[in-house]
Amino acid sequence: MAACVALACATASGPGPDLGPETPRAEGPREETWADPLAELTRIVGRENVERGDELLALFQERGLAPQVQEFRTEATERRPSQVGRNLTATIGDGPRDIVVGAHYDVVRLPDGTVVGGAVDNGAASVVLTRVAETLRRHELEHRIRVVLFDLEESGLLGSRAYVETAEPDRIAAMINVDVVVGDTTLMYGPTSHEENDSVYRSLRVACAASEITCMGFPRYPPSDDRSFQAAGIPSVSLAMNDAAASHQMWLALNAGAESGLRESFVPEVFRIIHSSRDTIEHVSEPAMNHLHDLVVALVLELDRSL
Repeated sequence: MAACVALACATASGPGPDLGPETPRAEGPREETWADPLAELTRIVGRENVERGDELLALFQERGLAPQVQEFRTEATERRPSQVGRNLTATIGDGPRDIVVGAHYDVVRLPDGTVVGGAVDNGAASVVLTRVAETLRRHELEHRIRVVLFDLEESGLLGSRAYVETAEPDRIAAMINVDVVVGDTTLMYGPTSHEENDSVYRSLRVACAASEITCMGFPRYPPSDDRSFQAAGIPSVSLAMNDAAASHQMWLALNAGAESGLRESFVPEVFRIIHSSRDTIEHVSEPAMNHLHDLVVALVLELDRSL
C-alpha cells in the first residue's frame, strides 16, 4: 500500500500490454473452501521480490494457468536509480474487452537492508488472486480477465504504470485492485469520491449484498495501483480486508478530520503493521483469504455481466 502512512498522518489531525510469447445470489452455492491458504502464503513471506515473483509464477502454473511476464525498466530520477521489474499476468477467456484484477507483490526494505515479511502488504492478496484466476476458469465469461501481480508498487506504482502505458486503455473496461489483508470481517473500498468509478461500485454493492462480510466505502482512500488506471480514465476500485473496529477507526482517521473523535496523533493499526518488521503471517487468517477470494470472484462475475 503505497504512501499510506503519510496519508494517514496527514488526515488524522485486440490486445493488452505486450507480455511476450453469472450474477452472484445470496442463496446460491459458495465457491469451494480453500483448504490451506496460509501454507501457500508461507512460500513468499520474507522473501526478496524476485523470489516472491518466482513463487507466484509457480503457484499460477500449479493451478493450471500459463502466466506471462512483462519485464520493464524504469527511468532513473534524482531520488532513485533505474529499476527492472516484472509484472506477472494470467489471462482467462478471450472477450473483446478486459477486466483487470491486480495486486502488488513487491515489498519494502527496512533501514538495515532486510525486506519486510510482506504477509499483510501484500502477499496475502497476491496469493488470493492466483486462486481467483483458477476459480474464474470454471465460468463462462463475456470479457477477457487479466489477473496481474504488479511489481514495484512500493517504489511509486511503477509496475501498474508500465502496464497501463503499454496497454490500449479503451480495451480495459474496469480494474479491481487488492491491497492489504489484515482482518476477516470487513471489506474496505474506495475512493468513492471519484465519480468515474461508479460502474465498478454498483457491481461491488451487488457482490457485497450476497457476501458474508460487511463492506465499507471510503471517500478518501490510500493510493495503490488502482490510481494508475484511474489516471488513464479507467473505472477502478481498491479493496482491503480488515477487522470491523479497525475499519471504522481507519475511516475516521482518513475522512473525518478534526471531527473524528480519535486522539491526536492516532495512527490506524494497519499503518503500524505494514512497512515494518510486524508485517508477518500472524496478522493474516484463513477466513480473511477465503472471504476475499469469494468476494473478488463475485465482483468479477457481476462486472462481467453488467459492463
